[in-house]
Amino acid sequence: MNNSIKSGFLILSGTIGIVGIIIAAMISPATSWVTPPGRMIVSILDNGLLIPLFYFLYFFYGVYICY
Repeated sequence: MNNSIKSGFLILSGTIGIVGIIIAAMISPATSWVTPPGRMIVSILDNGLLIPLFYFLYFFYGVYICY
């Protein structure tokens, strides 16, 4: 039960963080990009959101790694 509550909060915070990063990348999109990585990934890189993205992805997927 205790691990379920911890996992729920980690997944919730990871989801909110990922959605926030996607919204931030959509507010200021990249003006030039190359097709293979795509416009969203280039916008995340240009805005300096790569480290927070990994942080929130760890929250989202780290639950499955840790438990």
